[in-house]
Amino acid sequence: MFRDSNNTASFFSVLIAALIFSFCLTGVVAAQGNTSLGTDVQNNTTGSYNTASGVSALASNTTGDFNTASGVSALASNTTGGGNTANGAGALFSNTTGRSNTANGVQALASNTTGRSNTANGAGALTSNTTGDFNTANGLNALASNTTGRSNTANGLNALASNTTGRSNTANGLNALGSNTTGTNNTAIGLQALRNNTTGDTNTAIGYQANVSTGNLINATVIGANAIVDASNKVRLGSILVTVIEGQVAFTAVSDKTKKENFQPVDGEVVLGKIRDFELTSWNFIGHDPKQFRHYGPMAQDFFAAFGHDGIGQIGTQTTINSGDMAGILMIAVQALEKRTAELKQKEAQLAVLESKVEELKAKYAYIETVAAQLEASRFLQTSW
Repeated sequence: MFRDSNNTASFFSVLIAALIFSFCLTGVVAAQGNTSLGTDVQNNTTGSYNTASGVSALASNTTGDFNTASGVSALASNTTGGGNTANGAGALFSNTTGRSNTANGVQALASNTTGRSNTANGAGALTSNTTGDFNTANGLNALASNTTGRSNTANGLNALASNTTGRSNTANGLNALGSNTTGTNNTAIGLQALRNNTTGDTNTAIGYQANVSTGNLINATVIGANAIVDASNKVRLGSILVTVIEGQVAFTAVSDKTKKENFQPVDGEVVLGKIRDFELTSWNFIGHDPKQFRHYGPMAQDFFAAFGHDGIGQIGTQTTINSGDMAGILMIAVQALEKRTAELKQKEAQLAVLESKVEELKAKYAYIETVAAQLEASRFLQTSW
């Protein structure tokens, strides 16, 4: 049947290869639509619709479905997690049961185990995340230290790079919120915005290098390039270079009496006495052009010394003057002057009445003198006769 032994050997080689190929096809069908390219890929048992490309990619997967792994050791530890996408060497390397994660870049989401719905784009992005959920990191080392923090968004090189357990933070820009570790609910927009924040919460910074002075402020807001806010529950607009804050309407402050308490009367005459001793000059801020940006007014130190304490608590600081407090003091002073004016008018009216009575008395006295003179003259005539 066969013409020589070489032909016989070739025939059996082809037959064996066909059988092996057939068995492989049978295995693929049993695995339900899985695709493997590389060595040491997939211990898959019942997982479906997985794609692995690269050495050890999806090597531990057993029942996970709809996973895609491209790169050496991508999704290498995944067992039952589903809906994950890993592109890059070591991407989602430690993931076991986490679901719906996307990692693009070397070591992106490499430590994730059970965290779900995370997105990491960039080498080292979210690389330390283990169980944190709903995080988004775009950029080299973005959210690189995050472990269990959740619902964070970082866009930019090293954005939120030090965050570990902080949650619900948003950072857009290179090194934005770069030092944050456990702070929550912070928003930083701009290169290095809020870079000093570490544990502070609910802070907002918008602008190039807009920042906080210390790492633990609460509810501080800063807007403007190089602007710095230095206290909790404070809003700072612009850096020291800002010369004008402009708007179409005046600033409106809440002044509803029903929202106030601890009312304390103020003696207007005392206020006038304190204002009298103020050093009131014209001046300009250091660094501002004196030909364009001059101002009038008191010094904060003098204002605070005079009005910084009302017997209940502190008002203002030694370096700032609240425009509302300034207006309040001026209104108290105006009221005191108005009382003086009213008193002067009352006294003037009283003087006018007195002057009228004096004139009346003068007229009566003149009449009496006239009558007296007439009587004296009449008596003289009678005596002469």
